[in-house]
Parts: sequence; C-alpha cells; structure tokens
Amino acid sequence: MAKIVEVDEAEYNQMVALRNVASRMVAKPESRRLLEQAQKLVDPNAPTPLLDQEASQMAPVKELEKNLAAEIAALKKEREDEKRDATLASIAGKQEAAFARLKSQHHYTDEGVKAVRDLMETKGLIDVDDAVAIFERANPPPTPATPSGITGDKWNFADVSDPGTDKAIADLIASKGEGSVADAVVSRMANETLMQLRGARR
Repeated sequence: MAKIVEVDEAEYNQMVALRNVASRMVAKPESRRLLEQAQKLVDPNAPTPLLDQEASQMAPVKELEKNLAAEIAALKKEREDEKRDATLASIAGKQEAAFARLKSQHHYTDEGVKAVRDLMETKGLIDVDDAVAIFERANPPPTPATPSGITGDKWNFADVSDPGTDKAIADLIASKGEGSVADAVVSRMANETLMQLRGARR
C-alpha cells in the first residue's frame, strides 16, 4: 500500500510548477541538452540519451574534420619544404658560380677553394664573397720578391756581389752581352723575373 504524505497547498503548487518547467525543458532539444549537461556535472554516470545520440551522430563528422586538418597541415608542410628546397638550391647555385669565378678570374687553386669552403662551414657563412674577404685578410698574398739584378726600375746585371748571383750571370758579364750564352742568360733571367713579380698563386 502506497504511503500517503501530506503536503500543504504551497508545497504542492511549487512541485506542480517545477514539474511543468521540467516538462517544457525536456520538450525542447536545446533546453534538454543543457539539462542533460547539468545532470552530467552533478552525476557523471547519469544517462544522457540526447547527448549520447548527438555524440554518435557527430563522430563521423569529427573524424572527417580531423583527417581534413591533417591533410591541410601536410600540404602546408609540403609547400614550405618545396620553398625551402628551392631557396637552398638557389643559394647553392650562386655559391658554386662564385667558387668557379675564384678559380677562373682570381686564380685560386683547388686547395684555396677548399679552404674558403671550410671557412664558410666553420663560420656559418652563406655568401662566398664575405668568406673570401675574411680568408684573404687572414692569408694575404706574399709580397713579390725583387729579383737579384734589379734595383728600383733598372736592371743591374753588373751586381755580382749578391749571394744569389750564379755562374750564368758571371758568364753574361764576361761575354759583354754578346753571343748565344748572353741570349740564354737574358732569357732565363727574364722568365724568372716575371714569375717572381706575379707572386705565388693562392
């Protein structure tokens, strides 16, 4: 037998009003959703059929959005990688052209070019000209030596006091500049002088 609980009229009216409000809230999906969310806050294990149904319906959509976001991120990275690779290829091409000029126009040897490359790697340099400027300040070209027999801008073949004067110069003096011996000595001295004036290649 059901137990009868007596309530006064005010309490009864309050319960009826609350029931009517709850009925209206449950009748509309928007308010029902909020009601289930509020119920979930106070009781995580409470059944929430509307929320569960919506979650089930939205699962494929969320998965599609996740996959689409991943594809967009991959495409963006691919484009960034292509741009980076193109930039690096352009820099490498300019560097190789600059190294080629060092050899063809500035008479750098393979060893000299390698030294510049090593300097760029050590210093983290990109521009070859900057590296060359640093390299040449640290490794200035040798000052061409003045050959024996030259004083200022004049040839001094008669100076035999220099320790480097060899028998050929003595023969030139003895021949007074005449004959095949003189021609050979002059030719030799001219070649040696040109080589010394050019200085050592890098």
